Amino acid sequence: MIKRIAALLLTTVCFSYPFAQTPGNGSVKGSLKDTVLMQTLKEATVSVLHKTDSTVVVEELSAADGTFRIQNLPWGTYLLRVSFQSYVSSFTSFTINDTKTTFDAGTLYLKPDFNNLGNVVVQASPIIVKKDTVEYNASMFKTKPNAVAEDLLKKLPGVQVDQAGNVTAQGETVKRILVDGKRFFGDDPKMATRNLPPDVIDKIQVFDDQSDQSKFTGFDDGNRVKTINITTKKDKRKGYFGKMVAGAGTNENYDLSVNLHRFDGDRQISILGQGNDINKQNFTIQDVLGSQGGSRRGGGNGGGSTTSSPGITTVWAGGGNYRDTWGKTEASGSYFYNSQHVSTQQQSVTKNISNADTTLFNGDRGSSSIQNNRNHRIAFNLETQFDSSNSLVFRPNGSFQTTTPNSTSHSVTTDYKGDTVNQSVSRSNGYNTGYSFNNISLQLRHKFKKKARTLSLDLNGSAAANNGYGNYYAINSKYRQGLIDTLNQYYTDSFHSYSFSPTISYTEPIAKNMILELNYNFAYNYNKNINNTYEYDNTSKGFTRYDSLFSNSYEFASHSNRFTLNYRIQNTKWNASFGSGLQFMSFDNTNTTKHIEVSQKFVNFTPQANFQYNFTRSNSLKIFYNGRTGNPSATQLQPLTTTSDSLNFQIGNPALKPQFTHNVRFMYNNFDPVTQRVIFATINASTTVNDIQNSVVVNNATGGRTSTYVNLGGTYSISGYLNYGFTLKKPKSNLNFVTNFNYSQSQSLLNNASRYTRTTSIGETPSWTTNLKENLDINFNAPFTYYISSSAGNSVRYFTQAFSTELTAYTKSGWLVAFNFDYTYYGGNRGGYNTSVPIFSPSIAKQIFKKKDGEIRLSVFDLFDQNQTVQTNASITQITNSQTNLLTRYVMLTFTYNLNNFAGAKQKRMPGMFGPGPDGDGGGGRRGGGGFRGGGGGGRGF
Repeated sequence: MIKRIAALLLTTVCFSYPFAQTPGNGSVKGSLKDTVLMQTLKEATVSVLHKTDSTVVVEELSAADGTFRIQNLPWGTYLLRVSFQSYVSSFTSFTINDTKTTFDAGTLYLKPDFNNLGNVVVQASPIIVKKDTVEYNASMFKTKPNAVAEDLLKKLPGVQVDQAGNVTAQGETVKRILVDGKRFFGDDPKMATRNLPPDVIDKIQVFDDQSDQSKFTGFDDGNRVKTINITTKKDKRKGYFGKMVAGAGTNENYDLSVNLHRFDGDRQISILGQGNDINKQNFTIQDVLGSQGGSRRGGGNGGGSTTSSPGITTVWAGGGNYRDTWGKTEASGSYFYNSQHVSTQQQSVTKNISNADTTLFNGDRGSSSIQNNRNHRIAFNLETQFDSSNSLVFRPNGSFQTTTPNSTSHSVTTDYKGDTVNQSVSRSNGYNTGYSFNNISLQLRHKFKKKARTLSLDLNGSAAANNGYGNYYAINSKYRQGLIDTLNQYYTDSFHSYSFSPTISYTEPIAKNMILELNYNFAYNYNKNINNTYEYDNTSKGFTRYDSLFSNSYEFASHSNRFTLNYRIQNTKWNASFGSGLQFMSFDNTNTTKHIEVSQKFVNFTPQANFQYNFTRSNSLKIFYNGRTGNPSATQLQPLTTTSDSLNFQIGNPALKPQFTHNVRFMYNNFDPVTQRVIFATINASTTVNDIQNSVVVNNATGGRTSTYVNLGGTYSISGYLNYGFTLKKPKSNLNFVTNFNYSQSQSLLNNASRYTRTTSIGETPSWTTNLKENLDINFNAPFTYYISSSAGNSVRYFTQAFSTELTAYTKSGWLVAFNFDYTYYGGNRGGYNTSVPIFSPSIAKQIFKKKDGEIRLSVFDLFDQNQTVQTNASITQITNSQTNLLTRYVMLTFTYNLNNFAGAKQKRMPGMFGPGPDGDGGGGRRGGGGFRGGGGGGRGF
């Protein structure tokens, strides 16, 4: 693969220079208006076609004043096509040559298409593709009263939102949502999607955000984050808005929330708060202690599909965000606090799917846990421009967390004959506290007088700590040995880490549209773990006996030096960059408990290449490649024995090597503004050398397992995503199809024998949304996913089919009736856990007050009390099905009040820092379906 990529890059270098030096020599210009209102048409699609075969040569959008100018056209005869939603397209023939280099089309007048438009209204295109960005016009996607931005996102082609509020765009998880190009409550996407109303939103922009260093130098360092930018309407940037909700229900359920926003140009202030016991969280959970290792006791749950969040969660949360600009300095900061009480009960059954293997066992396990979490998050951002040549960017953020986990569990293991092998009962409790300051970034940037010559210094650092203690008690009955073991332990854990990584980058233009970058990076990481465990001593009546098996003191340090050379070329139709780095890395591992020292040195090759070709303004192909090193974590390296149920043990491996992954991505975007057809396609492929995987040894006598980490080969994956959407005229609606495909292979060891696990998933989600006569919304989607997991001749196949229908009817007098029906069927080889889950949730609401800014709603969640979970995990030789307690039927009465006051309307006072503000109308909507040109509706979490 590397040889092929090198050949491709060499070919690009050879041919890029003459291409860059061959400009076009003709142009066409003009302006656009409509024939009835005589308004200018901005963002209309202007295309130049070959007259012989009508293929598109180039495509642009008209400017805000309706003008357009297309340059760099070779001599020839062309067809000028102008198209705009709900207008009849215009066609004009023209010729350019050496005697007439510019064709002036003058003012072109477009006629409204009355077959598709009842009233003459100048509308922009619902979707615009601008190079790396897909932009949605929010006004073209209708929502209903009391919606949030999340409901608007559900309507957009290429964007999906699951029941937990996680956003996926073009097949990738959205990890960052900006507001007017700036961070909102740090990097928590749900803060924006679940607290901002759609009626203040002008545009939704989807793109791959780069690091600050990459955006400044113009060279992609591979650190891309799928990002959504919410741009607010200009007339909504001076005033205040918000929403307050209070609800009470049966089973003593309650739902309280408030969000208030004050916008005054560049100054933005937001205050959020909520409290409920119905599993509703308008923020993303950040488990600092879990990511650092957390408590050594307790296990996790498997993946799968659920109809509702598992467990019962009570949450209280609140915080504020402030942003302002002073001259050439922009600053923002936020604080957020959340407290959670989570009660979970789970029952799982594990079945051996290889009856020929007598070393494998079946299991039945039940557990219950109560956990209290408290988290404080802070984020800060400072950007200042000292002068035209020098600037600074500073981004610190941190989190402080405490958690008190308490759990009990019981399990029974049987062999392939059904005979009992072991039985275990355990309980644990603990306390953990810690902090994390990740990705603290300081960047100093300088631009020289010569264009594209820059020098920058990027300093990144982090620091984290976690301290905890607790008790673990277990009784294990080992029937084959006739033994009963008892564990009664007290443990203390201490974890500390920090890292420091400066990067110096210099860019130099070497020819027209060509730039070279020299880059040096140094990175240092340090981790220290101290884990002590004490057994209960009957003589001293205390935890005084030191347990060396479960104790360890460990230090890990790594440092690296990376030298990188990159090259970039920019052309009218295409651009490319490629380069490579050489990384020298060393590890030093010290186990002070066992007096073991391990040092390793590595040399890594880090290539990268990016290519983008713009067929037209709304039709592009992008190709990305990079090679990246993945270092083993401190948990994987330290030779500490940990256990979650006293029979299954995990041991680190200090001899692990870093893994190296090659990643390739193809992205294709196409939007036809005439037919309003949209296509988003993505293909990802990767292969990993020295992949860090598990080696499992089964104890045939006890039924327990001991796992460690090893470096293995044979790991690769390929995935595909296709979104195809279009509009229907009768009835006026939107149809959208999303296809997903994933295939992966990995190697692991079972009883020292190599086994390859291959997993395949295929999914298809059709969705349809319509808005009829402005008083009825219907949204329908039917996601289907089929899973195949195979290993060593064994195969597990299962599938999930769901149907979701959301219907909302509303009247001009303010009455709303909603019916939401979700049906999920879990089928296939699930070991007897095939089941169907129908959930019907109706509601009725009445808008009140003169401006309809109040609402009273009576809703029922899960009217027939059918909600349940089925979680399925398929491993090398076993399939595990789990069921977890969750929220059941409840009835709730909710009052909602919307604040919406902006400049230009009658003044209305609001107490506190929000001060006086003008009146305005509310707006918004509830959950929608997908597609475009209006439509949507419905609602879930009442």
